[in-house]
Amino acid sequence: MTDDPAKETSRSLLAQLAFQPNRPHLVIGLLFLVLGLLVSVAVLRPGDADAPWRTARTEDLVQILDDLGARQDRLEAESARLTLLQGELESGSTAQALAEARRRLEALRVVSGTTPVVGPGLAITIDDPEGAVDAPVLVDAIQELRDAGAEAMAVGSTRVVVDTWFADTGNGVEVDGVPVGSPIRILAIGDPETMGAALSIPGGVADSVRTRGADFASSPVTDLRISVTVPETSN
Repeated sequence: MTDDPAKETSRSLLAQLAFQPNRPHLVIGLLFLVLGLLVSVAVLRPGDADAPWRTARTEDLVQILDDLGARQDRLEAESARLTLLQGELESGSTAQALAEARRRLEALRVVSGTTPVVGPGLAITIDDPEGAVDAPVLVDAIQELRDAGAEAMAVGSTRVVVDTWFADTGNGVEVDGVPVGSPIRILAIGDPETMGAALSIPGGVADSVRTRGADFASSPVTDLRISVTVPETSN
């Protein structure tokens, strides 16, 4: 017995409209499934990078925020000074332009290490009888001090400038080829309170040194003098 033509037509249309997954559909579906799982894991299990902050004490977090606030204040003050200077130079003040040129020359001499520097700062001593403190730790210390506003620095008998290098050797850590000696002494001229806070943040340089079994001590000095200089060179 022959089926009703109308029913045959209906079944044919339903068959054509029915979803028939093929390989591309399956691949796309699988990708969405994997993406969903990754998003779920990211939400339920935060990255390990946040772990120290989640476990830090309230006092430590306050100290970190104070350090960041001090850095922001310095940047805002420098921005305001430069904006004021720009207006004065654009107004045609020759005296102001000359004073600024002299200030920049002196700043360049300090940065390049070609002149002695005297001012408030921080004297740091690292007592490391086992030689556990390596070059990367000292590099971190110099970077932290620079970020905290250090204007001039010296490690042992070596003035630290932009092209200063640190290396681990058989004789211990060397700075520009000169052994740092024991104990390691670092002098930094700048705001002692700001630099001390930067070095003491949780997981910072002081913690890294003490974790290696060495002693870390720093003390503010009102009139700290860095007399070692870098010879001037001419091109």
